Amino acid sequence: MRLKQLTPQGSSFQSFHVRHDTYPKNHNVWHYHEELEFIQIRRGSGTLFIGDCIRKFEPGDVVLIGPNIPHYWFFDPEYLDVIEPVATDNCVIHFQKSFAGEGFFYLPEMTTIKDLLMEANKGLWYKCDSTDPLNKLFEDILIADSFEQLLILLQALHIFHHKKKSTLVSDHYAILNHSSDHKRMNDVVDYIQTNFKQHIELSDLANLAGMTNNSFCRYFKQKTGKTPLEFITELRIASACKFLSDTSTPLKEVCFECGYNNYVSFHNAFKSITGLTPKSYKIKARLV
Repeated sequence: MRLKQLTPQGSSFQSFHVRHDTYPKNHNVWHYHEELEFIQIRRGSGTLFIGDCIRKFEPGDVVLIGPNIPHYWFFDPEYLDVIEPVATDNCVIHFQKSFAGEGFFYLPEMTTIKDLLMEANKGLWYKCDSTDPLNKLFEDILIADSFEQLLILLQALHIFHHKKKSTLVSDHYAILNHSSDHKRMNDVVDYIQTNFKQHIELSDLANLAGMTNNSFCRYFKQKTGKTPLEFITELRIASACKFLSDTSTPLKEVCFECGYNNYVSFHNAFKSITGLTPKSYKIKARLV
């Protein structure tokens, strides 16, 4: 997992950039950028890390991410297979708040979109069904010429504003200068990502960061909005949700697969984060 500031590729003559991704090479790094990111997941699934939020993503998800919010789309293993990866299908749009001109969104007619771009600082999520007009707009913008793309983007943002959306980043999360020591943070999160299914000692993480245990806990909370234990727990539960949704694996086996050595701890952690017991979640997932 690599945290770095990225500048979306595209011509310097473009006010925004549209990209069609069929492989998650541009997503599977922890990164941030000055541009907003407006993305529709058309094919692909995994775990989204954004600010202090960790949640599953799947086809139909539409997300608007504000500027300089660190995020990382960790696709499921089948999409990252070195030999025969499963193709993804995602539409990604990057744009700055001033992409239509410095004063454009101060026009009375643009109030709704201006408000939406402010809301994006918290990260916004919406689930699109097959009949939603946003589907057609994301499809059309990939093949339209530059003038039509501008109109489609404005229309998509206008429609998205009126959807019933969820906020992803908590109110107390602070957007920091993440570039100052990103290698240290990358090393720590890489280690957690690789080893979360096993027992992880706080001292191992602190040593990796070159800090004492107490200093590391303060540092990690400042960067992610979570304690190391909270971060690891949410990552484990996100993994458990995939197992419970996609397989017939017995509950106790899911418990061990996700890093817990007893079912009671797993049950309590799962219910605390999802609001459901593992059994209830599994039944609900099968009914969807």
